Amino acid sequence: MPKPTQRSSARHELVLEQLMGAAETLFARQGVAGTSLVELAEAVGLTRTGVYHYVSGKDELLEHLVRGFSLVTANELQALADDSSRPAAERLRAAVVAMAARVAEHPQRFRVLLTSEEAFPPTLAKQHHRARRKTFTALSSLVSQGIADGSVNPVDPDLTALSLAGVANWVAFWYPRKEPAPQQTPQQVAEALADIALGGVINPQHEVPGEGAIPQALAGLRSYVQRLELLLDAGGRAAAD
Repeated sequence: MPKPTQRSSARHELVLEQLMGAAETLFARQGVAGTSLVELAEAVGLTRTGVYHYVSGKDELLEHLVRGFSLVTANELQALADDSSRPAAERLRAAVVAMAARVAEHPQRFRVLLTSEEAFPPTLAKQHHRARRKTFTALSSLVSQGIADGSVNPVDPDLTALSLAGVANWVAFWYPRKEPAPQQTPQQVAEALADIALGGVINPQHEVPGEGAIPQALAGLRSYVQRLELLLDAGGRAAAD
């Protein structure tokens, strides 16, 4: 048997991506059980037999969909949680951006995964659930690391992890927007969402230990004291009135 060439490999990846696109459309419209392999083949200009050159059936297509989201996301977030070379808050933001961008790139594909979990074969269902748990654990760990180093406010790590995952996942239900407005790219949407979601989580006064950290911390404290004095003064005047 001749070895696969770079050209044939590229062709294989192209057709596989087309099959995944057809699957997400048909699965969303008809459900996994209601979609036949013949319909998937016809959607990309193949025969039913031709499909078997790329996948063994619908279960393998589902597996590719799960790998593209659940497994990739879990591994990426675990790598961020294990990377101690950067501040935790920076890695936490990178995690939220990665999750939201991936969902924004393929919103329908992500919705199909959410609505097709019952159709997953047992082995794939276990992989999917393990990946989701791994993602949650990594997110919670990043929050805990940030609390420990002072870059994240003292929040509940698990509740915060669930909230951040929810923000990223919800992108699938509104992006791209339908109203007439300049459309942002998936990456731009993810960056903006991360800033909003983490606004009350990341400690803006945190400074990485080093030269100048103490003076900057003192300046922050003075700013808080000045604000407190203004609030107390305003409260005193209100009581006098």
